[in-house]
Amino acid sequence: MPSFHVRLICACILALAASACTRVPELEDQRSESLRSAAYPALLPLDQLVAPLPDPQADSAALEQELTARSRRLQSRANALTTAPQ
Repeated sequence: MPSFHVRLICACILALAASACTRVPELEDQRSESLRSAAYPALLPLDQLVAPLPDPQADSAALEQELTARSRRLQSRANALTTAPQ
């Protein structure tokens, strides 16, 4: 004999499936006749619609150079602060 939880899950699935088949007049009646008779838009490949991503190796090299330069600047500031007269 199935447990209560299994029967409850099955009942929920059946209720959701039945509600998915209903007609929603508020949405369907808002489309104009010209929109209903319009042709579907052309389907394009996704790689034509999305801009290509930058090269990760080039980005990582640029980031490494930037961080190295920043590290050198910070190190020179730290050296200047430690050698400054007080």
